Amino acid sequence: MSGVARLKRALIGCAVLCAVTAGAALAADPTDTTFGTNGIAEIEARFTPQEDVGQVGGIADLEPTRGGKMLAAVYPIARGGHYFAAARIDRDGSRDRSFGRNGITPYIHVSYRKGENGGVLQAEAVAGLRDGKALLAGYYENGGEFAPALARFTSRGRLDRGFGRRGTVVPRPSFEGRPIQTEGGGERLHDVAIEPDGTIVGVGDIVAAPHNTPGVGPRRAGGLVIAYRPDGKIDRSFGHDGRLRITPPRSGRYSGYTGFTEVKALPSGKLLVSGYIHQRYVLYRLTADGRIDRSFGRSGRVAFAKPGSRAIKFTSYFVAPFAVDPRGRIVLCVPLFPEGSEEPVAFLRLLPDGRRDTSFGRSLYMERAPSDAREPDPRKHGVQFFSFEPLAIAIDGHGRVLVTGGEAAPYIPGQKEPGHEDFTSRRFLPNGRRDRSFGEGGMWHTAPLGSQSLARAALTQPDGKVVAGGWVQIERFGGNGPGNTAMMLTRYR
Repeated sequence: MSGVARLKRALIGCAVLCAVTAGAALAADPTDTTFGTNGIAEIEARFTPQEDVGQVGGIADLEPTRGGKMLAAVYPIARGGHYFAAARIDRDGSRDRSFGRNGITPYIHVSYRKGENGGVLQAEAVAGLRDGKALLAGYYENGGEFAPALARFTSRGRLDRGFGRRGTVVPRPSFEGRPIQTEGGGERLHDVAIEPDGTIVGVGDIVAAPHNTPGVGPRRAGGLVIAYRPDGKIDRSFGHDGRLRITPPRSGRYSGYTGFTEVKALPSGKLLVSGYIHQRYVLYRLTADGRIDRSFGRSGRVAFAKPGSRAIKFTSYFVAPFAVDPRGRIVLCVPLFPEGSEEPVAFLRLLPDGRRDTSFGRSLYMERAPSDAREPDPRKHGVQFFSFEPLAIAIDGHGRVLVTGGEAAPYIPGQKEPGHEDFTSRRFLPNGRRDRSFGEGGMWHTAPLGSQSLARAALTQPDGKVVAGGWVQIERFGGNGPGNTAMMLTRYR
């Protein structure tokens, strides 16, 4: 064979290899480019009340509403923000400008007495109602005092005056009927669900007052479930006078966070509630009237932690996400917080009665992705390991499970600060095994170069595709701090 022929064959081989490689790389990208701009939608939310000029927010929760649109709970990124708002987003990722003001509900100010500091409201969850209305849930805080907060908006994004007090339910902080004094703790809501009969169920935590704080307030942390009638009044027939409180024993092996973070209403009217008791994962099933359903799991609950460890690790978010598939099976993906640097992530499926489905996955824990095996770079002290924190779950139209959250990433060119975190999703097949066709061996980062980002919510659209939402820092005027933050969404094929 002549030299020219060998060169021609080599060039053809290189071209074929490049084409195959490019095709494989393209196939690995799971982003649906018909959504937003090349698969990513960024939405800036800005209010201009006197005390909160230009504050921006991210997405804390995503829920479906009429016409395939999405409702988002908007929360503050910067410490001390004042965000209690809902946004409505079209199925293609653009804001629905017919809702509220340019797609976002108006700013809500709380003041109990003239001249009093109004405190702050923080949105944690949103729910879509059958008539197109939106229900927002979260909490009010003022000087270490907390109270559950709700607001209902019309289908056009205006406060619904027929709900609560002119559209809101924000009681003065109290506990067991007595006002809470400064830094006395209180109650917060972190998620909300609507029962088939229209009853509103919120879950959250009881924040205990510091031991050295005099005055009235809860003395023990706990998990909280509150029921409201459709008009915003407490449903006194639920639990004990409208509430179910679960507090951990005063002594025991585990310590750390106690509270509920997720709730889902089942078609039967029963409720699934998940969270942590002394940082040990728990999933309860409740009857529609707020009683523990003893036929589920072990005496009404499923509970576990990493064996042989004490749950003492602290983190920014305590979230216990789960999803329910069409057959009533419950998929859990929750971080366990043992002593030491390792953070195992439990990933399993339960049968409707609370027993573990042993046909799902290989073990109790999430299957590792290729990045999990990479050695830390000793030259980059800001980030020393990959650490995935699951914050939301959705099941797509093919039965695949998408888990989204944040991942501490290694140093990359353009990174300006340590602790860089990426908006990251992992996908698993219906049998619980890693979906190697998704991104890089089952994992995909959606993070603009040089910017921090985080995913906190996910939902399945009517066509079976999954949308994940959170926030991203925008490069503007040479900086990417909290003041340059936008909501970010992406959709996967």
